[in-house]
Amino acid sequence: MKLASIEIISEIKPHPNADKLELAKVLGYTCIVEKDRYRAGAAVVLIQPDTVLPDKPWAEMFKKRSSRVRAMKLRGSWSFGIIMSPYDIMDAFFFADQFGDFKDNIGKEVSDLIGVTKYEAPQPQQLDAKGILPFGLNKTDEERFQNILDLPFGETVDVTLKVDGQSATYYCYKNRQTGEWTTGICSRSLDLKPECNNNYTRINRKYDILNKLENYCKFHDFSLALRGEIYGSGIQSHAANPHSKLDLAFAAFNMYNFDTFQYVTDKSCIFHYTRFCDQYSIPTVDLLETATLTPELIKEYAEVMTEVNGRAFEGVVIKHKNDSFKVINLNYDERK
Repeated sequence: MKLASIEIISEIKPHPNADKLELAKVLGYTCIVEKDRYRAGAAVVLIQPDTVLPDKPWAEMFKKRSSRVRAMKLRGSWSFGIIMSPYDIMDAFFFADQFGDFKDNIGKEVSDLIGVTKYEAPQPQQLDAKGILPFGLNKTDEERFQNILDLPFGETVDVTLKVDGQSATYYCYKNRQTGEWTTGICSRSLDLKPECNNNYTRINRKYDILNKLENYCKFHDFSLALRGEIYGSGIQSHAANPHSKLDLAFAAFNMYNFDTFQYVTDKSCIFHYTRFCDQYSIPTVDLLETATLTPELIKEYAEVMTEVNGRAFEGVVIKHKNDSFKVINLNYDERK
C-alpha cells in the first residue's frame, strides 16, 4: 500500500457549504482544498490516510489537527487524505535530476523523499520475537477501495466486519526439500517465540489454533497460515472502539496458502478460512451481508452508517471471487 505518491487531480468541484473551499478528487479520494489553489489535471502529492507527517514546515498546519492523517469533516463534507503541490514539499531540481518531470512519474511512491511514514498503533505489550515474518509472509494490510481503479461492480461480494485490534498469524509450513514441518505465531510484522506469554500466545492456548492447524496441514499435505484479528482487553483502546472493552478474543479473516503464494478466496475450497474454522470451532469475522457490489454499497459503509449491530465500527472488508479490499468508516476514523 502506498503512503505518499504523485498522482493527478481528476476533478475539482465546489464545496457545497463553503465558498472558499473546493473538493479535489484524486484516485478514489476526496480532499478538501483551498479554492483556486489546484486545477484538474495537475500533478500533486497524495498523502494517504493512516500516515504520520514529518516535522517539516509544510506539514505544521496539518499536524496541529492530528498526529495521524485521518478522515475529517469540514462544513458537512468529508476529506480523506491530503494533497499538496510537489513543488511545495520537494526539491524540484533534485527530483528532475533523479527521476524527471513530476508528470512523468504518476503513481511514484515518494514517502521516503518527503518523510511520510506509516502510522503504527502502539503495542500494548512487549513482544519476544525471533525475527521478521517467515517464509515470505507479508504484513496483513488490505488495500483501500480508493486505490483500486477497476472495482468489480456488479459482482456478488461478501461484506465482513473489520475489527479494530491486532493482526495475528498462526502458521504451519512444510519444507518440501527436507519434509520438516514448522509451526509458529506472528504479530503483524514479527515471528514470535511461542513459549513467551502475550496476547498472541494466549489466543493460541484459548483456541488451540496451532495444534488444529498442524493436524489439518499434515492431513492435507499443505502449508497454510490462518490470519485474523485479536481484540479486547484494552487493545486499541480509544473512545470509538467498542471491541477494546470486550474479553480477549480472536476472529479469523483469511487463509494463506504457502504452496501457491496466494490467499484462498474460493469459498468452496477446503482451505478457505471459513471451512477450516467451522470444522475446528474457531471464530471468524462477522459476515454482515452478501450483496451486489455498487458505489452506493461502498458509500453506505464508508460515509452513511455510524453503527453495525448497535456498535461503532472501524469499517468493512469486501471480499470478491479474486481478492478483497477495505472500506474505512469515515465517522469512526474521525473519532479514532
